[in-house]
Amino acid sequence: MTVPNAFGPNLTPGYVNAPGSTSEQLPPEILAAIDVPPYLSTACDTAARVEAVDVPDAADWARRLHQRCRFNNKYTGVDCACACHQPERPKDA
Repeated sequence: MTVPNAFGPNLTPGYVNAPGSTSEQLPPEILAAIDVPPYLSTACDTAARVEAVDVPDAADWARRLHQRCRFNNKYTGVDCACACHQPERPKDA
């Protein structure tokens, strides 16, 4: 649940901004005026780094990190570009 204050979204400790929330997203006119880069969430970026190492439990930690992805950039709305979010392609494709 987002809790607005007199100055817009409440950015104080305890503020809840759930994954997928658009409460902090920039207005469309600003998004149209800037070059919005691809987005890779911190969780998925870290998971990819964990997947690249050969240590016990790395795969489990990577899976947990991918599950913590917020799915889209809270300021731009751009979806996370991680392959873990892509539907699996048929093997014949």
